[in-house]
Amino acid sequence: MPLTIDPASILKPESRVTAVSFSADGKYIAWGEEGGELTICDIDGENRSDPKTIEGGISKLEFAPDGTIVVGSHSGELHGHERLGGHRWSHRLGGGCDHLAVSPSGDLVAVIDGARLLHLLSSSGRLLTHYESGELTRLAVSPKGDTAAIADDVGNVTIIDRNGNVRFKRESRGEQGERVTAICYLADGHLCIAREALDVTMGDEEEIVLEWWTPMGQEAARVTLRQRCEVLSPTDSGVVCGMFDGEVIEFNSERSQITRFKSPYSINDLIPIGQDLLIATWFQVHLIDGEGEEKWQVEHTGLTEMVMASNNGKLIVVAGDNQNDYTRDNQILILNSEAETYLMQSGSDIDSDLQEYSTASPSERGANTVEALYGGEDDYSELLTEAEMTQLSSGKSTSVGSDDLIGLLEAEITLTDETEKEEFDFDSALSGAPDRMNMPPVADAGEDLIVQADEDDTAVVTLDGSRSFDEDGVIVTHTWRDVTNRVIGEVPIIKVKLPKGNHTFTLTVTDNDQASTSDTVTVQVRD
Repeated sequence: MPLTIDPASILKPESRVTAVSFSADGKYIAWGEEGGELTICDIDGENRSDPKTIEGGISKLEFAPDGTIVVGSHSGELHGHERLGGHRWSHRLGGGCDHLAVSPSGDLVAVIDGARLLHLLSSSGRLLTHYESGELTRLAVSPKGDTAAIADDVGNVTIIDRNGNVRFKRESRGEQGERVTAICYLADGHLCIAREALDVTMGDEEEIVLEWWTPMGQEAARVTLRQRCEVLSPTDSGVVCGMFDGEVIEFNSERSQITRFKSPYSINDLIPIGQDLLIATWFQVHLIDGEGEEKWQVEHTGLTEMVMASNNGKLIVVAGDNQNDYTRDNQILILNSEAETYLMQSGSDIDSDLQEYSTASPSERGANTVEALYGGEDDYSELLTEAEMTQLSSGKSTSVGSDDLIGLLEAEITLTDETEKEEFDFDSALSGAPDRMNMPPVADAGEDLIVQADEDDTAVVTLDGSRSFDEDGVIVTHTWRDVTNRVIGEVPIIKVKLPKGNHTFTLTVTDNDQASTSDTVTVQVRD
């Protein structure tokens, strides 16, 4: 079983968190909510600043090295706030703040707005330059704050300096176009670009590629990847790549590669912490050491959409949409990477309500009661004897011996004269049979679901097989499979992120006598 840690603190915002950031010293945290509420406090959730509401709702937020909190809104305003909540500066955007990056030096603030226009600002909020080039989709700023890299929707990557000059442009490859899936600046000043072809590429161009470019605009190297790269993060000597299939690959300064981690889920984020690596997947964060061994993992109540670490790597913040406002509070987890670890209970969930529900026995859920099985006394009172009624109400199972079985078979089976039948020796067939015949478990994958897709055309759905039960034993395994027969979970309750369309999942439960049954559930994700 994996190791886990307890959160150092759990903060509970009023509504869905849309952005979160640590101060450079790791002492303070700021977050924004969908209603526009801006909260700044210490990591324990105390000593909060005066409440601030950003008109239009908060889309992006980041602490600058000097302590300024840069906040972007959906309505098209960019603000600089002091830690105590005071307002420093504002800048007007066009159509909202879609991408925000602050250089590690603090000298450059870069924004892509809803009109797909690049804005470069100084740390004081003074506009340095604008740049426009198609539909901008990716943004990165150099460590020194002297340039910004932007990617558009057809695969062009352009490097812009603080004065608005184009340092160089990496043109899209092939005639069919491509998509840049991730970009980042490395410690040595190189720019790393991950791309994939949008269609069959022309000539000798590879489909999925990782490229290294010098600050002067020369392509230094390229490697072909097996899967789409979703995340890039610089290390002291290279770069780590988070792949669509859940693999994490590290390239050193010589461009040789090693696999650091493999998850069954796509990688959301990667944060190097010394020799360790913090990895965010769907609902989990993992801390992996330099040898690829997992130190611990922690599950969040929602998607791991926002994950970051303090500058010294000791504190980690995790936030994301819990996708279920009816049963769970929104949570921001503050983790201490050096906290004491302990064994994670199999099938546990950080939500106490889910853990209690998933671990309850069938009898505690009423699965063996008369009412649960038949719906009420009037439905069966005339069908069962008084002794059977008493036994059923008690929840005890019935054991059938070989003598009883022989009697039942002899009473039900008749031989006709029309066809010669081979005489069957029941005594011989049942010799050595156990005194108890095992009843298989009952698999219950839950009711079919119809859910609404979010803005990104996906939905996070909880598959609940906890109502499965075994009348005369215990269920020892729960196995969820998708339509390809791939195992996607081995606990009663799992969460899956689904695109629009119809999806079918199968739950198989096995009891302590190795008997098993299956049940299916269909999920429709629609607009």
